[in-house]
Amino acid sequence: MTSDPTQADLARACYRVLLGREPENERVVEERTAAGMSPEEMMLSFIRSDEYRKHTAEQMIHDYLMANHDYDSLDIEVDVPGQTLARMFERIKAEWAALGETEPYWSVITAEEFRSANIRKNLEVFFQSGQTNIHWMQNLARRNGIETGTHQTCFELGCGVGRLTLPLSELFGHVTAFDISPGNLRECEALIAARGRNNITTRLMTEIETIHEAPEFDVLFSIIVLQHNPPPVQKYLLDVLLSKIRPGGIAYFQLPTYIPQYSFAAEDYLASPPGEMEMHAVPMRHVLALLSQHGFRLLEVLQDQFTGMPGSHSFLAVRDGAA
Repeated sequence: MTSDPTQADLARACYRVLLGREPENERVVEERTAAGMSPEEMMLSFIRSDEYRKHTAEQMIHDYLMANHDYDSLDIEVDVPGQTLARMFERIKAEWAALGETEPYWSVITAEEFRSANIRKNLEVFFQSGQTNIHWMQNLARRNGIETGTHQTCFELGCGVGRLTLPLSELFGHVTAFDISPGNLRECEALIAARGRNNITTRLMTEIETIHEAPEFDVLFSIIVLQHNPPPVQKYLLDVLLSKIRPGGIAYFQLPTYIPQYSFAAEDYLASPPGEMEMHAVPMRHVLALLSQHGFRLLEVLQDQFTGMPGSHSFLAVRDGAA
């Protein structure tokens, strides 16, 4: 059997680049080329293989682990005076007010299919993704011997348009949902009314001190929310919310603990032009210190992919008693 030189070279390149190895022998190269595939079909045959998925997963894990070593010291300011904290919150509030009026769904999941022009035909996919995130939390809790259910109350920080709020209200007896964006919260409240859910209380955060008005609750749930706030704001919100979880309650939340080459200085930040959607990190030692301070027992910390880059972590902790 004689192989097409061009096709054979492409097959060998796919082995080296996509699978990270040389072909076992020339016979497998000839088998690839004998199928008469186009270059696109040839590449897809590799990409759809179990070996490719395993290889890329291993490479991703390696890259994430190496990033932990490469960025071991970050200059991040997390404690600022109250006046500076309020200025940061006002900046974030303005950014999210704009997003809520123009791209409420895209602001929750930044994919083109969730842009305002496309969202109506993709609403089912959008809300199904919320159910998936709830299942992750439930599975994480179960494997640590924790059962969640209607006997508990839940606080959701950053409810957005209600992607997670509705499935949370099906799981818990009552959900209190806070958000910073009037436009997003308007969409959330319309959804709640349309579904006839009467066990959800919503609240617009008009200032950072609004967080103190949250009631006591059993479960804290917050993903892809804290990360969009400056480190001092993240720490302040988490500090207050952890203090409101009842003994025996749990905290499930996500935030980046580092971002490659990221640093944060409060005055430099406030002097810089606002962005459309900011991404910030809080070093893990500060998160662990808050959990300890409020009497929590850490059960798991998982590196996740919520930010699309190394350094994002999901935390699960239980409060054994009052701090």
